[in-house]
Amino acid sequence: MKTFRFFLYSLLSVTLFTSCKTTAILTSKFESETVGSLPAKNIPGDPAGDEITYSTELQPRIKVTASANAGQKAVAFSEINTPGLTAHNQFLGFKGISTDFTQPLWFFFNATHSGSGERLLIEIADGSAGIITRMYIDQSGQLSLVNALPGTEEVVGNIPPGVSHTIIVSLNLSTKKFNLTVLKTGGNITLTDRPVLIGDILAYANPARPSIYFRWENGASESRKYVIEEVFISRKKP
Repeated sequence: MKTFRFFLYSLLSVTLFTSCKTTAILTSKFESETVGSLPAKNIPGDPAGDEITYSTELQPRIKVTASANAGQKAVAFSEINTPGLTAHNQFLGFKGISTDFTQPLWFFFNATHSGSGERLLIEIADGSAGIITRMYIDQSGQLSLVNALPGTEEVVGNIPPGVSHTIIVSLNLSTKKFNLTVLKTGGNITLTDRPVLIGDILAYANPARPSIYFRWENGASESRKYVIEEVFISRKKP
């Protein structure tokens, strides 16, 4: 009996430890990076295996920078003129570790946009071809949500230039629904029970590598940029 109890306690400890470890699907804070350099594709720290993805052609648009918060760092994603860009190599991605995509997930990040230029696309996806939601921020801060593919949009609020904001997407794929919250000064934006963009949940990868993608629409601007302070994907509500 003692042997069985020891085995049971050991199994429970391993289960709890594994559960704690897998709460974080992606954690990217940039604090160990060097200002002026590219962020490391293999994100340091736990969880092991999360990564930042970008093409060689996109590198001139991506740089680690000093944060607006004293003593911290961020990543500036700019829209400067860059040769060699195509329709397929312009995505800056944050890809989490492999996980059960049918379980609730939270995607959230803090950032600020500035300058005049093209719209920024923000996409929440399964790390493959399955898009959960897609939104755009234009130079004036208008936030538009794509309601249907290929491109039916709805204006849902405004994120003014220079205003720090936190975008949170909570996903429950089993119900085919997500919530969107934007925290910012001047009034938050809240949308609930929005349908995912692909109605057939079997079209999503599972297990998946939950991801957040950023991409500028076609064009170039010396002033337009999106400064990302930190990015998280988690099983735990922020």
